Amino acid sequence: MKTHDFALVVISSKELDADGVCDLANQLFEAGAEDCTVGSSGKNIILEFDREADSYQDAVLSAIQEVKTINDIEIKSLDAGQFVGLSDAAEMSNLTRAALSSFSKGTRGDGTFPTPYLRVSSKSPLYDWAEIADWLEARGYVEHGIADNARFTSQINMALKLKHGSLGEVTQLVSLI
Repeated sequence: MKTHDFALVVISSKELDADGVCDLANQLFEAGAEDCTVGSSGKNIILEFDREADSYQDAVLSAIQEVKTINDIEIKSLDAGQFVGLSDAAEMSNLTRAALSSFSKGTRGDGTFPTPYLRVSSKSPLYDWAEIADWLEARGYVEHGIADNARFTSQINMALKLKHGSLGEVTQLVSLI
């Protein structure tokens, strides 16, 4: 088994003070999430996991199942780097930011580095981590499986958005694009 590090962002239906955070941590422990550290800021809660499992997917899904048993909180997202800047991508890939910057500018590599998704013209554009991980994995810069984990993170976050959003509105938008 391997240890997988990730965080779930959850929202509380009530403001949590220090006692509330402690109570939540106890509830999570009782639900089986003894590998979880709880942090909060108002109604925003970060559940940091160091979960041993056969796969990243198993680790994340088991954590989600445990968190879902707790009343008054709702999972908002899996915070494992869906949209990243080059500094975050460097940290996640164990490459330097300078190397990734060179890849992104085409001064290093084959010139096919993924393009940014958001804030394209800013000094800090955001990339889809799954695309970067796929590109890096195909060239042997990261271990096999990193891209699969990144795609799984994107899929979980999309499912969570759809769960909490209006499917009718999404269907209408899909027909427009």
